[in-house]
Amino acid sequence: MKKVLYLVFLSGACFFRPAEAQTEAQRIELCVKIAGNVEFLYDYPTQLSGVRTGEKAPVFRKAIALRKGNRYRFTICTDEESTGEGVLQVYDENKLIGSSFDAETGAEYQSFDFDCQKTSIYIMFISFKEGKGGSAVGILSHVKTL
Repeated sequence: MKKVLYLVFLSGACFFRPAEAQTEAQRIELCVKIAGNVEFLYDYPTQLSGVRTGEKAPVFRKAIALRKGNRYRFTICTDEESTGEGVLQVYDENKLIGSSFDAETGAEYQSFDFDCQKTSIYIMFISFKEGKGGSAVGILSHVKTL
């Protein structure tokens, strides 16, 4: 009888486990799926701490090489537990060429495409709105050759 009760308790414990947080690999896989039917190139997991009023917000910065004649897709996925909302921006030297957030209209985009007109090094930034801390994943994908 004790063995039966033990087995019932053990099997019940297996069904009522608390939900586990997603691993980094699971978050990346989910974000790749959100990017759509494209060729995955790179992932950029980012975790930044928040700031106090008057401090400069931390930013993840990465130099990326893109080739002329290709369409690339940039996707940002903010973790559910994140305090801040992730923003991904791409610059060519000092010129903004794409962003997941339009500060003028307040529009947010999970992905944006970029038609590369010159082979060069571009700079990708991931930050969080209002200087809040957070965790996000940026994805770079190849959409097609132009």
